[in-house]
Amino acid sequence: MKKIIALLLVSNIAWGQTAVMDTNSILIGEQINFSISNTISETEVWPTYEEFLVEGIEIIKQGKLDTNENIISQNFIITSWDSGSYYIPPISFSENSKTEGLLLNVQTITLKEGAELKDIKQPMEAPIGWSDIWPWLVGVLLIALIIFLLKKYVFNKKEEIKNEKPKVIIPADVIALKELINLEEAKIWQEGKIKEYHSSLSEIVRRYTEERFQFIALELTTEEIISELKSKVNNEQLASITILLKRADLAKFAKSKPEETENKESMQLAKHFVAQTKQKQINNG
Repeated sequence: MKKIIALLLVSNIAWGQTAVMDTNSILIGEQINFSISNTISETEVWPTYEEFLVEGIEIIKQGKLDTNENIISQNFIITSWDSGSYYIPPISFSENSKTEGLLLNVQTITLKEGAELKDIKQPMEAPIGWSDIWPWLVGVLLIALIIFLLKKYVFNKKEEIKNEKPKVIIPADVIALKELINLEEAKIWQEGKIKEYHSSLSEIVRRYTEERFQFIALELTTEEIISELKSKVNNEQLASITILLKRADLAKFAKSKPEETENKESMQLAKHFVAQTKQKQINNG
């Protein structure tokens, strides 16, 4: 049937120029094909369209120009959204090549008398895809990250503050006396390591002095240490540390070997100096 209608709508077929529609009668919104063609040799101008073929007939899709042997053609998909009759005027390709005009009838949907009104169909449920899932996954991950950060940097920090034990500060004299006792029990001078013995004695006393009197005793010479302590200790205490440090310097640098009694005396002088100069603890009780 469509082929018969199409043949009826062809204009000037014998001369090559044609304007053809699938049918000349459609319902509102129904889409049909509209094709135009002409011989290449008779074509001087090719018609161009934008959104509408004519007022009231909308172009849904515009095909590309196609050439086949000596024929040039183009196809359009058209429709109309208002009922009525629409005249498509002749299409001119050249002064001597022109199609005939066409008429398109657009009809409304007719309802039968007494026809039952039906409900509008509910929207169809589309299948769930990745584009629907990933926003939820991102949201869940963000919530999990926030909870993790809160637990790590907020709640745990509070618990650490609560469970934090006060630091125990060991007095300098306690540390020094413990190190002196360990050195004494090691009996290294009895094994002939006299230089190492006096070097260790000197270092222990210097470190204690640095902590107790707050000056860099480990980096100063014996004379500089004695000079610093003159205003901080009494004469007896100053004499004890002077003998100890100078004897240690001789053992380290002059390669002298103190006698057994001097080795024992240096240990006693060190213990005596620490005990006599230790910082008094304040009793808060």
